[in-house]
Amino acid sequence: MRQSAAWPAGVDGRIDAEPVLDPLALLASPGPNGPALLSVLHSLGPDEIPGLVERLVHHRVDGLAWRALGGLPAAETDTWLRATVRRRHQQRAAAALAQGLALAETLESFAHDGIPVVVMRGLRNSEWIYRDAGSRPFEDHDLLVRTQDETAAAALLTRLGCEPIAPGLFRRGGVAFDLHTDPLGARRRPARARVLAIDTEAMFRDARPGLVAGAPALLLQDEDDAILLAIHVVKHSFDRLVRTADLAHLVAVHGRAISWERVREKAERAHALGLVGLAFGGAESLGVTAPSAIRPPEPVRGLTGLLLRRVRALRPLPYSGEILVALAAPRLRDRAAFLLDALLPGGEAPADGWRAADLPRRTVVLLDGAVRSMRDRGRTR
Repeated sequence: MRQSAAWPAGVDGRIDAEPVLDPLALLASPGPNGPALLSVLHSLGPDEIPGLVERLVHHRVDGLAWRALGGLPAAETDTWLRATVRRRHQQRAAAALAQGLALAETLESFAHDGIPVVVMRGLRNSEWIYRDAGSRPFEDHDLLVRTQDETAAAALLTRLGCEPIAPGLFRRGGVAFDLHTDPLGARRRPARARVLAIDTEAMFRDARPGLVAGAPALLLQDEDDAILLAIHVVKHSFDRLVRTADLAHLVAVHGRAISWERVREKAERAHALGLVGLAFGGAESLGVTAPSAIRPPEPVRGLTGLLLRRVRALRPLPYSGEILVALAAPRLRDRAAFLLDALLPGGEAPADGWRAADLPRRTVVLLDGAVRSMRDRGRTR
């Protein structure tokens, strides 16, 4: 059964003729989808509702689901489902408020010390895309600084009472800050920088002053943010629907304000156009049409096509992102280096480095993780 889009939410005005049949997609989508959602919910038996909530929580769209469910007549929706999703949304909002206070204090300190900083994803997404603190959960605050400011930024976080718990990662109580000098996470996976050429300095030059959590921060150009969000989705192998939902809601809310031709140009320069197109193509499972400037030509064939079909069916394969990034590498040797880095990440190497004997063990660990991931998804389908 195809999980395709039915709403005219895309920036190109196209409408897919087939309705979305999965309640997970309907609840996470930008809509409008009231009649379709009511029809699908009415088809669920009482014993299927808890399983739906498990899927919503697993994919971290439980708070987002209230936006769709809350707009439906209360008398026509399951009382327990409605109360559960509303409570989850309230919990997400309360957590975002507490996290926002800590982030604001930190950003004000960065501004006081004259350290330019960009907030990536997390609360920035909640404010920019959803404009609703309860819709989008996040686990930490990703802070992007220039390479020359990394030492000062780390010292500032330490001065604020944050404890370094891993390279670039700081924690104070229940608040975590992930300090980046590149938006790809190349510190932990160095081979990403060999495949994708993100010009971080240019991003900082083009950024504009703004506010996140009510505190001063640099805001990337919308086109840069769209590219980074798309790469982030692929990087995590489409594992949680919330990341794909970010793209779908971005198209629905800001699609006409973003220059998708500029997105295409920037993505091409970064050798990331294919990945960006696939990420937004995957978002079509949530009822939007990927902008034509970046939409992958149909049909997408071969291994890439298989992986995209699985994503659109809400059944992504574990580690598919690793494969897609490797396929995006312009040279064979870069593909090989990236795949080797996937098995033995340079940023996670022990002090004495990886040994050849570590490769079989690492492969078993990855395969075990893939099996567990597929089993978890099976339980929440």
